[in-house]
Amino acid sequence: MISKRAAEWTKVGGFNHGAQNPYDAATNPGGIVSFANAENWLMNDDITDFINTHNEFDKSLSVYGEGFTGTRRLRSAMASHLNRYFKPVQDIDPEQITFGAGVTSINEVCALITCDPHANEAILLGRPIYGAFAFDLTMRTGVELEYVDVGDTDQFTPACVAAYEAGFEAAKALGVNIKAMILCNPHNPLGQCYPRETIKGIMRFCAAKGIHLISDEIYALSVYKKGDRPSEEFVSARAIDPTGIIDPSQVHVLYGMSKDFSGAGMRLGCLVSQNTDFTKAARAQCRFNSPSQFPMDLAAKLLEDQDYVAKFLEKSQNLLTQSRLLAEELLTEQGIHFHQKGNAGFFMWLDLSPYLPLGETNGDGWDAERLLSRRFAEAGVMMSAGEPYKAPSPGRFRFVFCIKEDTMREGVKRISRVIAQKS
Repeated sequence: MISKRAAEWTKVGGFNHGAQNPYDAATNPGGIVSFANAENWLMNDDITDFINTHNEFDKSLSVYGEGFTGTRRLRSAMASHLNRYFKPVQDIDPEQITFGAGVTSINEVCALITCDPHANEAILLGRPIYGAFAFDLTMRTGVELEYVDVGDTDQFTPACVAAYEAGFEAAKALGVNIKAMILCNPHNPLGQCYPRETIKGIMRFCAAKGIHLISDEIYALSVYKKGDRPSEEFVSARAIDPTGIIDPSQVHVLYGMSKDFSGAGMRLGCLVSQNTDFTKAARAQCRFNSPSQFPMDLAAKLLEDQDYVAKFLEKSQNLLTQSRLLAEELLTEQGIHFHQKGNAGFFMWLDLSPYLPLGETNGDGWDAERLLSRRFAEAGVMMSAGEPYKAPSPGRFRFVFCIKEDTMREGVKRISRVIAQKS
């Protein structure tokens, strides 16, 4: 006998558990090619080498220590790193930083802090948007999500504010009280950066409505150049002077080690907030998902070595450019269309709507997308479908491109074979 909520949790799938079967051209050619998980495999050897040369295990790491929500050493190193790369208007102080076991856990903490459970209180998001927010923000919190359709491109212009305004008022008319808004910058899955003026407009909107702005900036330094077209630049919410725009206590930034440093397995994410009560509440919650002392020690050593960080990020960004251009070439050869804009993150937003097997689903586009997704899985290739990402129409898939070249080529071949079978 389990609780009603536990019974609901048993229905939640899609998380890796148990043995995997990854493709390898030499040792496992029949394995699965995954374009699903946003991990930077291009820099995996580099981060592994750094860890293996800096993994002295001091006895202080085997005790609870001071680091339930981030050691002073790690918070100081992260503050220095953010001050260097995020260009905040005011320097970030280590006391503004709270660590948890990954940004996933920090997202949940933000939901717990901003909204009361089962009280018709909600968080506002534009769509399409990162699909796992639907679980991360709601599964244990009792919080509701309100999605605003701002299209694939309009959400990056100041004009998007009108859509958020309409979404806020529509929710209010239904008795839903919006308490916060989450901005994914750089955007997942579109790979674009929000311009400064758009962020200012969103800040003004949040100030006028009296809600929190939570800026998830986990891909901040995975912004790469594309020589054949203009490249967007990342602007942090902390790089904008809030004077006359919004109370700084309403603005919170999320960051971590999983993306920019190819360190998803380190399970280290952090909240950066100038709101003392928000920070205190976060630290009370993060006690339940405290990071391990060992990865905190390794992350501190990494962030303190800013010469290494600069070289690491430069190499990563160069490799992302090369891998993105290869992906574009391979997809174009197969006649697969994708969202052209954007030069951030690890993914591309594919449009596979012409290949939906609508004839087998009585014209139901979303059923056709699910069927196509199953056929990809049967062919040994995994991608995230657009439905969980609240795509405005069926047929969108998120394609993670920062993998080995031979693996990418094999995966695109498998995709091509599947879509060639369209009814």
